[in-house]
Amino acid sequence: MKVSNRNLIIAFGVFLLSAWHNSLVAAQEKLLVFAPASMTDVMRSLATSYTKTSGSDVQLSIAGTAQLARQIDNGAPADVFISADKFWVDWLKERQRLAENSVKVIAGNDLVIAVRNETENWIDPQALLTDARFAMAEPLSIPAGRYARQAMEELGIWKQAQTQAVFGENVRVTLRQLALGEVGAAVIYATDVAVEPSVKTAWMFPADSYDKVQYFATVVDGASRNGDKFLEFLLSKQAQNILKTAGFKSVVESR
Repeated sequence: MKVSNRNLIIAFGVFLLSAWHNSLVAAQEKLLVFAPASMTDVMRSLATSYTKTSGSDVQLSIAGTAQLARQIDNGAPADVFISADKFWVDWLKERQRLAENSVKVIAGNDLVIAVRNETENWIDPQALLTDARFAMAEPLSIPAGRYARQAMEELGIWKQAQTQAVFGENVRVTLRQLALGEVGAAVIYATDVAVEPSVKTAWMFPADSYDKVQYFATVVDGASRNGDKFLEFLLSKQAQNILKTAGFKSVVESR
């Protein structure tokens, strides 16, 4: 059967229109990323950078790691989950909520004692945790709290320190308590100090006193196809530079 040039042109035009539409839909497909409170500011920068390079919009849900993990377990439609420790990643894996072989270490951090800027530098840093009220994240389920408890147990001060501790639901709540002057000190991440001008680092916990702080990113089971692409982006030089500028350790440094 003879096909006219006009019909061929129309068919080719339909094909191009369909291909353009599919690529536009893919580019505009929104990506929902669940990320821990300690990454609030840097995730906004990363999301903006990813959107500029990929054309895909990124929607962020920021909260404590434990809260986010439980939301995913209850069916929240996240595409990517970023955890401040491996416990909650393993917890979700056991419940078959994560895509196979998608867990990647994307950054690291340090644990510090922070104080308000007016606090004198000569004060014994450990006394800040044993002689007066201080803030820290809840130590049973929140990664920052678990790291803090582990460090204080290793230093032999936890028994006394826990009587002075004011527990918060995530590390940014802890930071806010210090910034508002509700406590004299706070155990937080080094990167948290960088985002609050009214506080400073008084002391950094020895690296061997607690498990290495690592951030894990993983694709949630049933996520959009952009989930894998976002993980690739987080490991790219562009994203790693953004993380390092914000004070996080690079992938290599956090191993």
